[in-house]
Amino acid sequence: MKVSSKIIAGFLILMLVGLVALANQLSVIHQMQAINHDLSEINMNLASTALRLQELASIVAEDSRKFLVTHDAIYERQIAEIRQEFLGKLEILEKTGRSKREIAENEKLRSALTNYWDVFNRIKRQGRVSNRDYLPADLSIAIDHLQAQTQVTYEAVKGSVKDQVTRAADASEKAVRISWAAGIFSLILGLVVAAVIVGSINEPLRRLTQGTRAIAKGQFWHRLPADGHDEFSEVARDFNVMTERLGELDQMKKDFVSHVSHDLKAPLASMRQIMHLLLQEIPGTLNDQQKNLLRLSYASAERLAAMVGNLLDVARMEAGSMEYEMAPHNLVPVVESVIEEFDVQARQKGIRMRLEYDLRSVSADCDRDRIVQVLGNLFENGLKFSPSNSEIVTSVRTTSEGVLISVSDSGPGVPDEQKDKIFLKFHQVKRGKKVAGQGVGLGLAICKTIIEAHQGRIWVQDNPNGGSVFSFVLRPAASEEVLQCGQTA
Repeated sequence: MKVSSKIIAGFLILMLVGLVALANQLSVIHQMQAINHDLSEINMNLASTALRLQELASIVAEDSRKFLVTHDAIYERQIAEIRQEFLGKLEILEKTGRSKREIAENEKLRSALTNYWDVFNRIKRQGRVSNRDYLPADLSIAIDHLQAQTQVTYEAVKGSVKDQVTRAADASEKAVRISWAAGIFSLILGLVVAAVIVGSINEPLRRLTQGTRAIAKGQFWHRLPADGHDEFSEVARDFNVMTERLGELDQMKKDFVSHVSHDLKAPLASMRQIMHLLLQEIPGTLNDQQKNLLRLSYASAERLAAMVGNLLDVARMEAGSMEYEMAPHNLVPVVESVIEEFDVQARQKGIRMRLEYDLRSVSADCDRDRIVQVLGNLFENGLKFSPSNSEIVTSVRTTSEGVLISVSDSGPGVPDEQKDKIFLKFHQVKRGKKVAGQGVGLGLAICKTIIEAHQGRIWVQDNPNGGSVFSFVLRPAASEEVLQCGQTA
């Protein structure tokens, strides 16, 4: 798993834990709301108690009237019992009273009850008699005061209950809002922190990945930003030191190859010229054995000269000094001329060379000499690996992508895992022992560089009849004036 993936997974787990905690907190809040609801029911019991006090006040008024009319002891006992119940209910209200209004009204209610009881006892001692319709004025006032005060107390209890329920509901809603806000803020903060951390790790890793790919491509000039004091900065500094050293070694290698190849070119040319003169018997007559030996030496010198030429081409390509003279050319005659050059060598090996094309005139913008070099390398590979009594077929066709040139042989083919690697410098397909005259593995690398310089592409695929098909595409000519095969740009 990538480092960024691990960090993201860790943050996701933390966020999940936070969400679980938030859900738990919301559950607790809902439980609090349920408890508040239960409390409101208790407060409603208090309201019922206050309502009972109103009923008791009405009963007191009725029993007082009956007692003063009849002076029956039963009504006196009932009034005493009602008073005791009234006091008990009042004590409940006094114990549970919370608001200042409740406390004040409870005190007033107790005072009104005390006043009634004092007036009632005084009238009883005086032996006053009343009728059913009228009570003594002072007792009527005391009873009215008591009834009125019970009503006021009841309203105070109801108001207090309503206020408590409202405050509890507001507190619960506020807690819910705060919880949601905290949860959303934590989630956003976690995402921001995750983005910052992942970015701070991903960016150095991305630069390091790009740097390693650049080095793999031979771009030893590539450097990484090494500012900072973290681990990535230390790795970047070590990477830059390594890259600088590799660049120095690569330059030393290029200089060595270039200088050695250039120094070998002159003596090789002299050797080839001398052997050519000897084969023409200009210095004197040679016997058949001497001629065969000279021909073998001349062929070896030709191969060595081709290798040296390839090394020089690679050195120029790496130095960026390879020059191209682009011009529109008819590719069919160009291919025909290269086939003629290799036809004698092909016949000696019993290999037939054939050209196929749809149109006689198929033009492309290219450097003729470099395209000839590409075709020569492909034909050399085909002749090296194709068996006797086989055929090398070259086709020139136009496609939507451009001008397509394919060279098909009947050799052993290229394994799938090697199809991209064979275009790398010094890479050769391993098939047991090294084949004599196989070369050093620069031909296809040079072909790839030349074709890419033409803004085309080259690839290899399997031949349905056995062997390989090397193909490359060139841009079609933009001009109608096309140079013929014998002309140069």
